[in-house]
Amino acid sequence: MKKFLILFLLFTVGSYAQTIISGNLENYVNNYLSNIPNSSSSDEYQPPADSNLNEWANTIENIILKNYNSADLKASSFDYQIVRFTDTSDTENTEYIILEKKAASTNFWGIFIFNPVAIRQKLIIQAPHPLHDSNTGKESLIIFKTSGARALFISGTHRCNSSVFTTCSGTTTVCSSTSQSYRISDQAHVVNGTFQKTTEVLLPLIENLIVIQPHGFAKQSSDPDLIMSNGTQLTPSGIDYLSLLKTNLLNLDNSLTFKIAHIDLAWTRLIATTNTQGRLINGSINPCNLNSPSTSGRFLHLEQAFAKLRDSKT
Repeated sequence: MKKFLILFLLFTVGSYAQTIISGNLENYVNNYLSNIPNSSSSDEYQPPADSNLNEWANTIENIILKNYNSADLKASSFDYQIVRFTDTSDTENTEYIILEKKAASTNFWGIFIFNPVAIRQKLIIQAPHPLHDSNTGKESLIIFKTSGARALFISGTHRCNSSVFTTCSGTTTVCSSTSQSYRISDQAHVVNGTFQKTTEVLLPLIENLIVIQPHGFAKQSSDPDLIMSNGTQLTPSGIDYLSLLKTNLLNLDNSLTFKIAHIDLAWTRLIATTNTQGRLINGSINPCNLNSPSTSGRFLHLEQAFAKLRDSKT
């Protein structure tokens, strides 16, 4: 009986041990990006059930609390796993905690990378459209690493992958020649996805959480290089991070042109008022359907032209 119990414990503990990998994080993420389902309306994306989202929330909380064995156990219930990844491409050999789907899993809910020793513990980078908004997945990884951010989210499919429409407000022509509701595979416009759930979990755990979402748009002749928004046209009462970011970007390239939604009030295109993460961070009581009556200033939505911003690493 004792031998049986010892063997049982060994096998059960081993089955939930995290995967340990070392290598180049950029190569690892680029490989992930190259395997994201890219087809429109092919329905590889299936949303998580409520029970999955509850387990997802528990997993994220355990990651933040550094309970990685517990996180791995929870993640296994929805065919995900914890990977402890040492990035040997930097001199610090930084260890990242990665929440990703298992190889055989068909739950294309994204990859979530955490830096437990981040310099900027309050900063989260989110890439909801890594394929449609060309290079924003790769760009987000560079921002994540160079800024010393706490976490990076990259969605698991093309934003138009599902043929099912979300019930959340807002329309787009991205997936069709005519204006339609957003698809449930578009993580920036749903409340029952892993981007929203993870943001919900992190908000009370990380005081004054700041989220940067890099996006991309097809620049027309009258457009600026960047359209920046906090998800509203309201001026934040505290630090105006978007204005600070504009100043810093101009220091790097003084040819860049800008529109900032809460400053250039006549500008109303691509300002993220229906973005569900933005609504959540700004305090909406119903992020699916209601704009927030105020702004925290801690959601930074960046619409970027391709040239000078997304076309190269520099």
